[in-house]
Amino acid sequence: MTSFSQRIARAADNKKSRIVLALDPPSNKPDLQDFAIKTINAVEQHICAIKMNFHLILPLSAAEISQINKTAHSCGLQSIADIKLNDIENTNQVAVDHLVEMGFDAVIANPFIGKGGLAALVQSAHKVDAGVIALVYMSHPGASEGYGLEEKGGRPLYNTFLGRAAEAGADGIVVGATQLEILKQVAKQGIPVYSPGVGAQGGDLENAIKSGANYLIIGRAIVEAKEPVRATKEMQSRILAVGK
Repeated sequence: MTSFSQRIARAADNKKSRIVLALDPPSNKPDLQDFAIKTINAVEQHICAIKMNFHLILPLSAAEISQINKTAHSCGLQSIADIKLNDIENTNQVAVDHLVEMGFDAVIANPFIGKGGLAALVQSAHKVDAGVIALVYMSHPGASEGYGLEEKGGRPLYNTFLGRAAEAGADGIVVGATQLEILKQVAKQGIPVYSPGVGAQGGDLENAIKSGANYLIIGRAIVEAKEPVRATKEMQSRILAVGK
């Protein structure tokens, strides 16, 4: 089996896209499974992966989530579970087992669990051909109150998290597209960088790519657009133009 990192890189090449679609529907959206499947089928030519968080994982059944992931896989896409996993080793293992059973290819985890906890999570995920993406710095304004804290000696906490991700062999890291200076810094580590925050949170697509983002996690700018296909295609073209 190929690793998650290899699979998503291959999907990005095949689709000529570095967009990870965040399937985050409005809270009043009816028939969430139908919404997710229709959205995937509509934009699949312009994205390389999907990401689901609690907008779908909580209200839908395991069978419904599995069907969404089957749809994504049938389109040549990868699927990421964004639950910011942050618990003891045994609980993390149970979570990964269930997520993989539902068809997810990777999980986003919080390095707050500690050096050993993150390493154990990566090891257990890799045994079942799943990936782990470590959350290094979030995209919202309040991120500075946690990930931006300084340890003794003035070392930013996100640098410690970056080191833990690298040492554990994580398949990627999350750094918000609203944090360009931090993006530039962490990109030097060589770990694939996934950046949320483009659009609704004020992140700029071109600047995020130029600053080192490998993949852009984009949700509301697509799912709430009047013409989602057109919006996704336009962003795909803008990303491709940066690399020229």
